[in-house]
Amino acid sequence: MTQTTSRQCLGDTKGDVLEEAPVFRPSEEEFSDTLKYIESIRLKAEPYGLCRIIPPPSWQPPCLIKEKSIWEYSKFVAEIQQFDRSPAQSEMGKEPGLEFTLKRFKKHADDFIQHYFFFKDVGHVNCKREELSVESIEGEYRKIVENPSGKLEVLYGDLDTATFGSGFPIASNTGESCNKYIRSSWNLNNAPKLPGSLLSFESDKNSSVSVPHLRIGMCFSSLYWKIEEHHLYSISYLHVGSPKIWYGVPERYSFKFETLMKKYFLDLLGKPSKLHGVITRLSPFVFKSKGVPVYRIIQYPREFVLVFPGAYHSTFDCGFNVAEAVTFAPLDWLPHGQNAVALYQSQGRKTSISFDKLLIGAAREAVKAQWELILLKKNTIDNLRWKGYCGKNGILTETLKSRVKQEGMRREYLCSTFQTKRKDKNFNSTSKRECSICYFDLHLSAVHCSCSSDRYLCLNHAKRLCSCTWTEKIFLYKYEINELNMLVEAVEGTLSAVHAWAREDLNLGLRHYTPKEKSFREDEGKKAHKLQDAVTSYGNGLSAVSSIKAEIKARIQQLQCLHERKSKEEMVSTPSLPRVTQDDTSLLLREVMPEDLSSSSSESDDTTDLDLDDGGKGCVLSTLSSRPSPSQPASEREVTLSQRRRPPKRKVTLSELLKDNSSEHGTAKHFKSTSEGLPMSHPASKKRKKK
Repeated sequence: MTQTTSRQCLGDTKGDVLEEAPVFRPSEEEFSDTLKYIESIRLKAEPYGLCRIIPPPSWQPPCLIKEKSIWEYSKFVAEIQQFDRSPAQSEMGKEPGLEFTLKRFKKHADDFIQHYFFFKDVGHVNCKREELSVESIEGEYRKIVENPSGKLEVLYGDLDTATFGSGFPIASNTGESCNKYIRSSWNLNNAPKLPGSLLSFESDKNSSVSVPHLRIGMCFSSLYWKIEEHHLYSISYLHVGSPKIWYGVPERYSFKFETLMKKYFLDLLGKPSKLHGVITRLSPFVFKSKGVPVYRIIQYPREFVLVFPGAYHSTFDCGFNVAEAVTFAPLDWLPHGQNAVALYQSQGRKTSISFDKLLIGAAREAVKAQWELILLKKNTIDNLRWKGYCGKNGILTETLKSRVKQEGMRREYLCSTFQTKRKDKNFNSTSKRECSICYFDLHLSAVHCSCSSDRYLCLNHAKRLCSCTWTEKIFLYKYEINELNMLVEAVEGTLSAVHAWAREDLNLGLRHYTPKEKSFREDEGKKAHKLQDAVTSYGNGLSAVSSIKAEIKARIQQLQCLHERKSKEEMVSTPSLPRVTQDDTSLLLREVMPEDLSSSSSESDDTTDLDLDDGGKGCVLSTLSSRPSPSQPASEREVTLSQRRRPPKRKVTLSELLKDNSSEHGTAKHFKSTSEGLPMSHPASKKRKKK
């Protein structure tokens, strides 16, 4: 359920009103899948830049920071925020402070409120305790920000949960009673790596974007206006304490927001990168008065706040509290991430994640999902989730196609005279490689020269690498462009491309699903050659059909092996071969082959239909030649037959096929079968009837 209301902030003499962002209350069923629920509310909530999510009443996770070992004994260094400085004079507005435990910090925060609001001789606000509301604190905060007078210092803590510990339970520090919350997708330790989240393809477990942070606050401690790194999603959960107030500006107003920010702080001109970090405090009412909509949220304990990609936001605390937040990247983030990469490159700004690595990782996973859906009929939730972002107009397809086109244009223009070399598997093993000039990620390609062993550049800055001749420079690539184009078509859903990529890059095939087959991993060199061979054969539709039919034969063998094992377990002396008819095989071919390939297959000896015959000696596979249409005149049929004369029909027994396959793979075995149980229309049944 969504609630959108407007409230007037007390203490505001001008009567300005900020509209509240929407509030969502998911049901138990909706709350079970985080990414699915966020996708369901995205169209309603994203125009506001942020929203509040109130979990069902049953959501009662233990708060580990309340445990005595953490509350009383874990220490951290608080930082100081000063409100007497001009925001333009200090980028962060913070200084290192004293060492605290959570217990001592709470006492300090409570003493501050007592001193600031209830002591008459201080010269601040004098009010009764029952009059101290969230709105009155918000009104006082606005006065402090817009007209700072005197020196005011507050403290806060920003702690890495990998070091200090998380407020959510994790497997290493809780008992079995917390298993529900350890595995929950709303446990922020799990959010970045959920199925369907792109950060699951980030191999660095300690990456700053994948590790939640604890924010420990007191009255007036603030998170100044910022935008998340790489324009990622962020989600925050308030564990304990006083409310936290949020202000948000939607992404579509970010340019106007930045223009106003530069106007108010002229020294930020020429330093646009500061607008993407923690930069300054500025009253939300200033932006509202200039036509930039600002939306407001009051977050209470046990509630989530979701911030959408590219939205500017700021917060301040109404008293002591502890919140935990993390960034994540569902698939709909891809266009935002691509824009952030271009922006960072133009600014010469370092990146913390490899966008290309996440994109290619997502595409490979999507191809695997499509392969399992088409050939194995595995309609799992995860496979169907990937399918929704593929296809001709899917978000993943469009982003990948755009990136491959950009990469192709750069390579065609710059790299025709370079030596070329495929990257080895250790290229990014130690750290993420970046352009030495603009810090662009080098996951897909790079330019290198032997004269400078540790210097790599992106294709845009290849000319600035060194003074060596062009022929001495080396162009390094992870995939060739034709391989990337095949990946695009595989994500679009082209069957031959799905089959080729899954077989050669992902090492997937129906043969790998036979019971006795052992999985293996090829080395990178062999894998690269096989992928290139797959690209060559993929261009020929008939070859792709032949390969798919080979996979279907392997699937039939799989059924035989399974039947053999089951029969042995049941101690049956003479097991029978599973009955496979022409209708069964044709149906399977129709399921996995598009109509264009299926129709073209009838015109080639290599891709003819499979016709199953018996003859009383077991199941037989025969290859049919093309036949003239019965509707043709007799004279024309004679000419056709003379022009299209072919060798007599060659019959291959299934036992021979399995024998050949067994000698090659060592997995399939053949058992004799009688013609009993075959349909009456089958030739073997007719012979039995005559006898």
